[in-house]
Amino acid sequence: MQKIDINVILKLPTPKKLIILGAIWLVVVVVFYFLLYGAKMSEKSELTVKLAGLKKTVAEKQQMANNVPRLKKEREELTAQLSMALAQLPNEKEIANLLQNISDAAKSSRLEILTFKPGKEAPKGFYAEVTIDMKVEGRYANLVAFYERVAGLPRIVNISRLTVTSGKEVRGEIMMSANFIATTFKFLPQAAEAKK
Repeated sequence: MQKIDINVILKLPTPKKLIILGAIWLVVVVVFYFLLYGAKMSEKSELTVKLAGLKKTVAEKQQMANNVPRLKKEREELTAQLSMALAQLPNEKEIANLLQNISDAAKSSRLEILTFKPGKEAPKGFYAEVTIDMKVEGRYANLVAFYERVAGLPRIVNISRLTVTSGKEVRGEIMMSANFIATTFKFLPQAAEAKK
């Protein structure tokens, strides 16, 4: 291998020295770019993409964290609403009491109960419908008072298939007969547990 004599380069005219110096700088820049700068730039672009993804994830998590108090409050409200709804669905022990309340509402409205026949339960998921076939007789105002009392019960009671017929006259007042189905609902805890 031949040694480069620096004196030969120093004796060259200035334009040739500048060309040689430019070539050396060009080699240094190309080597620097491909060995250091280019690799670091591609690494930087990868890290920039990764950083953008992490920022997006952090923003989503922050938004979720900001929603936690609102979601907790909504959960508490829904739990309270569920408790209120379940309070309107009696369990097995309270059905007999509810049937007694309906009977008492008829008696306190001065209606004569001609038929009071509880039907079979019809399961509907987490609750069951309990029907009562009823026939009562009394004045029109007494029927209205009875329906208002039933509507005021703390439990849900629906009146359906209502037929009202006028009957005999007693002491100047026309007595009316009403046939209807009173439907109430019973909570089935085993069905609710199975659904969970």
